[in-house]
Amino acid sequence: MASVLDPEVVDQLRALVRAGNPDLLNRLQASFARDTPARLRALRTAVASGDVDAVAFNLHTLKGSAANLGAIEIVATCRQIESSPGGSGARQLEPLIVALERNAADAQAELALVAEAG
Repeated sequence: MASVLDPEVVDQLRALVRAGNPDLLNRLQASFARDTPARLRALRTAVASGDVDAVAFNLHTLKGSAANLGAIEIVATCRQIESSPGGSGARQLEPLIVALERNAADAQAELALVAEAG
């Protein structure tokens, strides 16, 4: 199975750990595990209600945190949703949101392994 985290970003994070931030990976993993499910729920709510600004905000936030961790599939899926036609409703976006949720779970699992390994 291919990595869902960018190996270069993981290496950079590990370098920061070695440079004196021993609990950095654990903090990042915990933050991602805490914040991402809430952000995904907020995204679903925004899509269902047609709140374009909230959709954009939640996608931007998810994409930013994912990029910081090298979660490349989350970033790519957020970009797909962002490039969807403005009138895309919940039904049209559902497959992408499901993919985003799956990508987030995969990234969380891999990030947990990376944090455990140090």
